[in-house]
Formats: sequence, C-alpha cells, structure tokens
Amino acid sequence: MQSTTKTERKLIGFLTDDQNGSGRNIVTQADEAVVYWNENVTLRRFMIASSIVLLWIGCDLGLHSLAHQESLESDVRREIEGFIGFPISQNLVEWLPGDSWRLHIYTAYSLPALGLVALVLLDRLVNQGKTRLPWGITVCGGLFIVGGAILDMAVTVAHSPDLELEGNPYVRILLDSQHPLPFVYLHALFTQSLYITLFCGMWIGFLRHRQIIVDTISAASPNNWIEFLKAATGGSHLSMRQWLFPVRTSEWPLLYHYIWLIAIPIVFGISLLRWYAAMEWIGLVEPTLSTRVYVVLHGVISTLVLYFMALWRLYRMDEASRTQNQRA
Repeated sequence: MQSTTKTERKLIGFLTDDQNGSGRNIVTQADEAVVYWNENVTLRRFMIASSIVLLWIGCDLGLHSLAHQESLESDVRREIEGFIGFPISQNLVEWLPGDSWRLHIYTAYSLPALGLVALVLLDRLVNQGKTRLPWGITVCGGLFIVGGAILDMAVTVAHSPDLELEGNPYVRILLDSQHPLPFVYLHALFTQSLYITLFCGMWIGFLRHRQIIVDTISAASPNNWIEFLKAATGGSHLSMRQWLFPVRTSEWPLLYHYIWLIAIPIVFGISLLRWYAAMEWIGLVEPTLSTRVYVVLHGVISTLVLYFMALWRLYRMDEASRTQNQRA
C-alpha cells in the first residue's frame, strides 16, 4: 500500500545527513521501519484488527438501536428519519429484532476476547516507540482515564446494585437474557479493566512514539500551519489536492500518523463522557442524550486541538535544538 523504495522515500521527504545539514538523520532507518505500512507488520495487524473490531461493534450497536426503537428518544428518531427520508419504523426494523438480538448478545460475549487481542497488538506497537515517558503528563492522562471510569462504575453500583438502571447496552443484554448477576458483574469488571488498560496503552503509546512523529514533521521542514498539518497527518509528500482529496492508494497519507490522530481524541472524549456520566448519577447534571453528545464532541475536538498544539510545540523545540547544535 505504502512503498518503501528509495524513490518513494525521497518523495516523502525523509532527509539524510547531506540534505538537512544537521549532522544526523532526522528519521533513522529504525524509525522508517516503524512508520511505513509495508515494513511494519505490527502496525498492519493492529490497524486491521482494530478497524474490524470497531466496525463490528458499530454495526451491532446501530442495528440494535434500530431494532429497539424504544431505546431512542422520539425526537431523535424523528430527526434521523427526516434526515434520511426513510420511515425506519415501518420498513426497516420489521426483520431486525431477532437477528439483532443474537448479534448483540454474541458481541457481548466476545468483548473480552476482542479487547485482549487488541491489547496484545497494541503492546507490541507501543514497544516500538523508544522515547522516554514524561511521567507527570503520563500520570495526569492516566488518572483522567482511570479516574473517570472508576468513578462512573462506583456511582453506578452505589445507586443501582442490581444494575437495573444501568444503561450500558452490553450489560443490559446480559441482564435481559437472564444471566446471573454475579456473571454480569464479573463480565463487566473484566471487560472494563481490559478497555481501561487499552485506553491507557493508547496514551502511553502516543507518548512513546511522539519523537518519531515529530521527526517526520521536522523532515518535511514545514513553513506554515498548513504544511505543518500536512506533515502531522502523514501527508508531507502529497500535493494539496492529494492530501485533501486522494483518489488513488498512492495518494494516501502515512497511516501511522492516523493511529494517534484518531485514537487519542477518542480516548479522552470517551473518558470525559465517563466523568459526565458519574455526575449524572450523583445528580449534578441532568441526563440528556443531546448533552452527552455535546460532551463527547467537546472532548474529541478539544483533545484534537491540544494534540496539534503539542506536536507544534515539540516540533519548534526540536528545530531550535537542531539549530543550536549546528551553531555549536
């Protein structure tokens, strides 16, 4: 998909000693083996596996929501039907309830296995990053992720020990299918632990890989914010048209950058929702679907902005250090 020949590497702009004049390679051969799709089997496995898992869960939740319209607020359902111009309640869901129920419960059973596979693949990818962790930032991010999840689970159990008020669709399907409460607790605890660890692993992975990302940006020597955004999204070797509207696989950006670009905002957007859900249980805020959507969007967009700002600062620091070394 993304080749690693000398010609194509030159197009991508990874500079050598003679090209950048800094006395060292900006992107080493070891780093190239991490960045390039064809050379990094761990990258391929993780992205393929995570894409399949997300697609599976997304389709399952979508079908389950359509098949059980009572779980949707009526105004939301009307907005969806008005937008697509299709009466879902009359034409689509007639054949969905039975099949969606089976898919939903099978997905619930498979969540621990899916999370474990993703965690093993992520661990291998994280270990490819060699940058030391900034412990202060690492701990703060970890506390935000873990703290929100633990608080959400704690107040849920405190207010509804039998989980009858729990809104998690996979906990609900286990309860509604008459599984014993201890089994539901064990399943939820194990699954939540896996996915909390997966979220923390994504955060640690970004921090471990941050220097490789910055080096690929430095190699492109961006002169303005547009060029910086292109480089930060793996598109420094592309024209503006190719970057914005790729029509061939050869015009795709480096997919390595999109792991962190997509995962980190999602991790903190969902973690912010966990904090908000805990406040709903406590009674500090009103539980409304629209507000939850706004909370997730706020978390995702804010994290995305902070992501690019952090890379920009790291890039400028790297450039200043390189300039100082050249003068010395």
